[in-house]
Amino acid sequence: NVFNATLFPHNIGLGAARNSDLIRQIGSVTAAEITATGLDWTFAPTVAVPRDYRWGRVYEGYSEDPSIVHQYASAMVEGLQGQGVSLFGGQKVISTVKHWVGDGGTMMGIDRGDNHYSEDYLINLHAAGYQSALNAGAQVVMTSFNTWVNPKNYDVMESGGYNYKIHGSKYLIQDILKDRMGFDGIVITDWNGHTEINDCTAGNCPQVILAGNDIIMVTARSDWQDFYRNTVDQVSTGIIPMARIDDAVTRILRVKHRAGLWNKPSPKSRLGAGLQESLGSTTHRELARRAVRESLVLLKNEGALPLETNQSILVVGSAANDIQKQTGGWSLTWQGNENTLERDFPKATTLLSATQLLLGTSQVFTDPEEAPRDAVALVVIGEDPYAEMLGDIGKTKTLEYSALKRSYRKDLELIRELKKDGRKIVTVFFSGRPLYVNEELMLSDAFIAAWLPGTEAEGINDLLFSVNDYDFTGRLPYSWPANKCDNSINSTPQHLAHRPIPDFEQTVSNGHSALFPLGYGLSIDTNQSDHYDI
Repeated sequence: NVFNATLFPHNIGLGAARNSDLIRQIGSVTAAEITATGLDWTFAPTVAVPRDYRWGRVYEGYSEDPSIVHQYASAMVEGLQGQGVSLFGGQKVISTVKHWVGDGGTMMGIDRGDNHYSEDYLINLHAAGYQSALNAGAQVVMTSFNTWVNPKNYDVMESGGYNYKIHGSKYLIQDILKDRMGFDGIVITDWNGHTEINDCTAGNCPQVILAGNDIIMVTARSDWQDFYRNTVDQVSTGIIPMARIDDAVTRILRVKHRAGLWNKPSPKSRLGAGLQESLGSTTHRELARRAVRESLVLLKNEGALPLETNQSILVVGSAANDIQKQTGGWSLTWQGNENTLERDFPKATTLLSATQLLLGTSQVFTDPEEAPRDAVALVVIGEDPYAEMLGDIGKTKTLEYSALKRSYRKDLELIRELKKDGRKIVTVFFSGRPLYVNEELMLSDAFIAAWLPGTEAEGINDLLFSVNDYDFTGRLPYSWPANKCDNSINSTPQHLAHRPIPDFEQTVSNGHSALFPLGYGLSIDTNQSDHYDI
């Protein structure tokens, strides 16, 4: 949300990098830029394990594979908070692991929807990031909007009206997270998340405190004032035990003490405070450019790459010069759809401007009619930005990119025309999730999954043109669909390969139906049985 801050690739791209040290460095840079603004606390990392590509928050998850999330969660916490002598130093912040728990496993990928996983799968799939992050010293956990539909998720008020929302789940927050896992830090709710518990309002919800939440995020002034007064009354009348308040306050004070906030000077007097030049510094942006290089996944190359720096390039497509498509949601603005390149990202490069910087404007064309016959078509396409529920793909739609919006259809029609014209086509695809793009991929001579790379498009050209001999190293963090209805064709984590299959999963005897499995684009043995979410 900070103007000029370094914008790294979204988590889905970082998952493709398979590089924990890179994640640790990104966390460190992020912490340094946060402290420059005077803050001590950040709401990161997100450690969701998305299992349905229709969810509008897929790109916030590093991978569908919990082992990757497990590895990355601890690295990001270490980068943000520091380690050893650097722990909670002058340019480190308190991290928050979110969202507890199972937000990536809702039915049909509905944001804030219903999770029906067994407790075994909830632990082994969706809690993997918490296990490593808490071991790395994460001090805060944020509660999730989704439900967990399970009899163990009992009604803390015994009113009979509990709707299984995790914000009201004493079983998952108090019994599991705090008691069984031994977490002694802070549990904070999400943005007005308590309002989704049955019988709660924005200003009145004893259930959310009784469940074990320590800080309640109530956003409107009138609401938090009501919430405060009602909580005091509920403690006075015995609805909320004083011991629960003591526990919450103790945890808050404990985390402040561990973070050294009693001893640190005021924010404006700290190391790097107000240092505008640290926001989006050259060094930080170089790390972001490296992250872009490591996040790209080459899905196809039939002799089209690397491109030559002495040849003419035709740069076209809906995302060629669109910073919104390139940066996605949660980028300065919530949905990411209000940003402009000149006003909001003056240091950024789109793939068009990056190509012009690399080759010079005389070699780069944007009109097929004006481009030389031998110019290679660099077609840049991708999703419009979105965040949270506004990015959900509804039940009337499939994963077919060209059918999601009319503007997306134009990208496919453009590729068809370029193919008919006999041009060599290199397609770069920006997306917050794997999508069905079989025709686009088959018509292209090379096809790159670029995810949501952020502001440093020069990192893309580092690979397209093999600058300094850079080559593609990224591996798919999610399985890529072969059919437009492959909404949740997921890889099976090794540690779950022999677990009983839950009621909502099935065995598929003819192998993986994904175009590419998790990792490199290798074929799957069709005689090997696998199982995945329906």
